[in-house]
Amino acid sequence: MSTKIYCSDLFKNNNYYTIEELERNIDNLQIKIILHTQKLTAEFCAKYILNEQYASCEEDLDLITFGYVLRHQPHISSEELFAACVSVV
Repeated sequence: MSTKIYCSDLFKNNNYYTIEELERNIDNLQIKIILHTQKLTAEFCAKYILNEQYASCEEDLDLITFGYVLRHQPHISSEELFAACVSVV
């Protein structure tokens, strides 16, 4: 049985979780907090962060854009994120 992760856990002592752990707990977490506290893959960002289904409020829909993701995940290139978005659709 895996441990549940909550938003407060993401802030504690620079906790970093695997993509698999984040996916298992996606319903317990807010995408904006995941984006700001974790190192993510382009695929995860395309599947969850940029997916309106996982937005927790209107602010998420307005704020979290392709460019916003790239600013907060600088290790991901725009080409890589674009390719991941195309493959998710």
